Amino acid sequence: MFFKKKIKFNIDTLISEKSVIRGKTTYVGGVRVDGKIIGDILVSSGNNPGTLIMGEGSEIKGNIVVQNAIIGGKVTGNIRAINYIEIHPKADIKGNIEYKLLEVHEGAKIIGTLKLMSLAMIKRYTKEIKLPKIIKPIK
Repeated sequence: MFFKKKIKFNIDTLISEKSVIRGKTTYVGGVRVDGKIIGDILVSSGNNPGTLIMGEGSEIKGNIVVQNAIIGGKVTGNIRAINYIEIHPKADIKGNIEYKLLEVHEGAKIIGTLKLMSLAMIKRYTKEIKLPKIIKPIK
């Protein structure tokens, strides 16, 4: 019997179910989306790993680059999960998925290709999503 280690994620940003965001956006740390995003998303690591959590009623139309993702809503676009992606039963994904570790629950819909990333790809993408340290203002 296998026992799955529970992964804990911190949420730094919440996008509510009535919110609609348009354009290319970058978030640092953990993001929970219950609303709609139209545009590409980069979820970068800050003090916490870059994590995207999508609720069941959420929708993203655009490409996603993130370290960890839990998808419960609708995605129209490609997903690059550098560390881990979990796809819940009500998820509906139309796009390709690149991943290191993948978990798909029964009932999830995926129209696209699944691609396991090599270690070289993971190292390269990890460097790309790290944001430079924010420069503190001079007092």
